[in-house]
Amino acid sequence: MVLAVPGQRLGNTRRHPGIVTVRRDDGFPGKAGATIGLNLPHTRFGLPPAARHLVRRARLADAIETGVRECRLTLASAPAGYGKSSLLAGWARETDHPVAWLALDARDDDLERFFRYLLKTWERVQPDVADQPAGVMLSGHMPGVEPVLDAFLETAGARDEPIVFVLDDYQTLQDQAIHEAMTTLLDHAPSTLRVVISSRETPPLPIARWRARGELAELGPDDLRLRPEESEAFLNEQLHLDLPAGTIATLNEQTEGWFAGVQLAALTIKPGDPPPAAISGRSRFIADYIREDVLDHLPRETSEFLVRTCIVDRLCSSLADAIAGSDNGQELLERLERLNLFTTPLDDTREWFRYHRLFADVLRDELGRQHPDEIEQLHHRAAAWYLEHNMPEPAFDHAMATGDAGVVRQVLERFMQVVMFSGQIRTLQDWYARVPAAWVDIEPMIGLFRATVNIVTGQFDAGMNLLNHIEQRVGPAGSAPVIESRVTALRCIVACYTNDLDHAREYGAVALETLAPADESYRGGIHGALGDTYRRNGYWTEAHDHYRRALQHIDIPEGHIQAIHAYGALADLELRQGNLRAANDYWRKALDKVNDPTLWGVYPLPLIGWVYTRHGEILYEWNELDAAREAFDRGHERVLAGGDPRAIIASGLLGWRLGLARGDLDQATHLFERVRPVVAEAKFPDWSSEFERCQAEFWMAQGRLRTAASWCDEALTRDLDTSPDQEPVLLAIARVLIARGNTDAIERALHILEEQIDAAEREGRKGILVAAGSLRAMALWQRGDRPSALASVERAMRLAEQEGYTRTFTDLGLPMARLLQEARDRKVMAGYVEHLLSTFDTGTLAGLPAETPLPEPLSEREIAVLREIAAGLTNREVADRLYISPETVKKHTGSIYGKLGVRGRTEAIARARALDLLD
Repeated sequence: MVLAVPGQRLGNTRRHPGIVTVRRDDGFPGKAGATIGLNLPHTRFGLPPAARHLVRRARLADAIETGVRECRLTLASAPAGYGKSSLLAGWARETDHPVAWLALDARDDDLERFFRYLLKTWERVQPDVADQPAGVMLSGHMPGVEPVLDAFLETAGARDEPIVFVLDDYQTLQDQAIHEAMTTLLDHAPSTLRVVISSRETPPLPIARWRARGELAELGPDDLRLRPEESEAFLNEQLHLDLPAGTIATLNEQTEGWFAGVQLAALTIKPGDPPPAAISGRSRFIADYIREDVLDHLPRETSEFLVRTCIVDRLCSSLADAIAGSDNGQELLERLERLNLFTTPLDDTREWFRYHRLFADVLRDELGRQHPDEIEQLHHRAAAWYLEHNMPEPAFDHAMATGDAGVVRQVLERFMQVVMFSGQIRTLQDWYARVPAAWVDIEPMIGLFRATVNIVTGQFDAGMNLLNHIEQRVGPAGSAPVIESRVTALRCIVACYTNDLDHAREYGAVALETLAPADESYRGGIHGALGDTYRRNGYWTEAHDHYRRALQHIDIPEGHIQAIHAYGALADLELRQGNLRAANDYWRKALDKVNDPTLWGVYPLPLIGWVYTRHGEILYEWNELDAAREAFDRGHERVLAGGDPRAIIASGLLGWRLGLARGDLDQATHLFERVRPVVAEAKFPDWSSEFERCQAEFWMAQGRLRTAASWCDEALTRDLDTSPDQEPVLLAIARVLIARGNTDAIERALHILEEQIDAAEREGRKGILVAAGSLRAMALWQRGDRPSALASVERAMRLAEQEGYTRTFTDLGLPMARLLQEARDRKVMAGYVEHLLSTFDTGTLAGLPAETPLPEPLSEREIAVLREIAAGLTNREVADRLYISPETVKKHTGSIYGKLGVRGRTEAIARARALDLLD
């Protein structure tokens, strides 16, 4: 269900080079390619480009190579300025190992996002990883850490060569769940999975344990300090300063080999100058040095550019120009890099840059000292740029930095729905935790957005309290029509969630009348929610109408979830009417959505699995078993990982049917028993009924007719009706009664089936007419009324043929095959009958008797005697078991032989087995 905030579209933005954009292209006229996702600079993934002034530190590169070869974790840990990232990047470009590089920052401090980014960077070096277990687990919302970890380990373990993950700036991660996950990953890592971490501090991982086990390679500050020869290579060979050895030795000693200190000194020192005053990582004079000896000697244009653009973590030319008010941002950024002024390119095309964090901290202090009155305006400019380029999180961060509730409202108005329906509820919750409560009164729309999140996450009371507060703050009716109409829309949706149909209708009518034309997401959300509520209460036509209306509002950035929901609901309504082809069309549209690569990762895993499973059911009914099996395989893994009980039941039962169809009883039994406890706990009436039907069919397939009969007797004591929830149980009861074969059972089966057929005819439900009509034909055949049986099966087939029904007939086994053979002999719908008969396995067709079925069914007592005979008992033993006389047994035996048309026990048993009369 979509509770989206429309207004400004995301599709009208200019796409900036160097930004990875999640896009969609549904073919809707005029809006193809509308951006629906969250843009991210591609610089986060993949190796950073080689620095212009790079010193190869062979001893350290060799140490890293050895660590990767021998240890699960290689850790480079030292304060800022020791050259950790440059060192690792240089090694990564030389090694033969595939390296998946991830540049971390504080926004990655979320377990699901962290793993998604790991997978994304892995995919850059191994493109097919998206189709392997790790990719499958993260193709939707993350189902939980354990299955994702298992999938990562399985995917890595299947490789022929190691994959090396480099996690740069690990100190930005504070979420203990991430550290625990990394611990598990490394504890169980196969030899083909290696991790390299750079961090300013020792990460909260079991470092001591891994060190004691020899599973850790370490580079600390002492290892990372520049040696005199390395300083000489940097200063003279790279920067061409031609400094004498004594000056370099003194400088190296004064900086204690701290790379940033040497780099700072290099900005001011000239040949013949004495070494500058001591600069080290512990010096409290770094800021003064940068200000007095670096910034003060730069052209004013350059220093002002640096000070104003330091408020962002990453820079491209258009962002820099937007913030600084310049028009030569690219030229200035490239000049800063050439000057070795702590400016690092983040991609090979030099579109994105960043300032060294130490340098940026000093610049921010300078901004506060020089231009305190401009800070708010600079953040305004940054927020506006990120808004334009669809980058929600930095947009929100800079909006908050402005201290302006109106700017924050604009960000939320633009991005809340996209973020929410990308599965990032936690991100929204973190945002709202940062928004002052008083801002709800300043900008009531902020309160409306917060109420929306509360409602979507099931916090109805909190959501309704906020809505009440907002209505009080906006004043008399009509004073804030946009807010009032949206509040009414949310009240409608809450009423739908709580199945309050009367209020849902009332609020929905008012909201749809008063919502602005641009409020498409609210309209779509109302129609989707009303469709659910009408369907839940049996108003099928109204439900269908609202789902169709919901589809009119899916061409919005966050409409993808609404589309899946509406397609699935419409498919179910078509299935209820027996319209397989229309249902298939809807499921195909849903599949197109979940397989859209631009929407990768935005759907919940159970939803993806549900779409595959339900489409697989139709393929199974059409006897497209290979395609159905593929759909099952694709859906089942996601369903199990997602944990949704309804999806687990549906997927398990599809797999069970496929197992039976292929004669794989072991798989069928495994899947069926896996579903049983879920059904017992979930309490879904419709799926519980379907499970019972499958259970009865399974018993009969196993030859356990007595067990099925006992269940049937119990089921007949219930208060059953012809409602959709009860239909599967009623069909199963009728089938078991038909298998019993005695007159009373047949008559009772016919009564049940005719009630179902009457109800289905009134409601135009073709599927039940096919299923119940087929069973009715079998019952009439068993009763000996062949003309009526053939008429009944022909009627069922005429309804079924146009929709391609197949397994409904095939799964009825030998009795239906026998009936279809008779229809073929009588030239009834010859082509379709031939098709149906071709779907029976050869074993079933081989069991078709040459002679005609029983002219007179066996009585219940005769069947009981026949079962004991088949068990090998003598007449006297049968008499003792059934508490009758041997003479009575003899009479029953004679009657049995006559009805079966046989001359002795052996023939009687064989004939009875062919007719499915024995348990």
